[in-house]
Amino acid sequence: MYKSTIMIKDIDTAREFVDKMSGFMDADVILNSGDYSIDGHSIIGIISLDITKPIEVVLNGNVTDELTEIIEQYAI
Repeated sequence: MYKSTIMIKDIDTAREFVDKMSGFMDADVILNSGDYSIDGHSIIGIISLDITKPIEVVLNGNVTDELTEIIEQYAI
């Protein structure tokens, strides 16, 4: 398991994040914000979150160095 805290500052960043995560469908990418947990592969899920606040990312499954490097691009 891997955890990090990220910021998704706008819709374009959300779209970019989902595009990058789509290359890692064999990993579970869970985004937690407040009481909500959503699939990080879902643009609709991400835009339903309050993106003005930090979001916790939890990775499970096939977590590669490449995937964690991408997540770190959004880390705060």
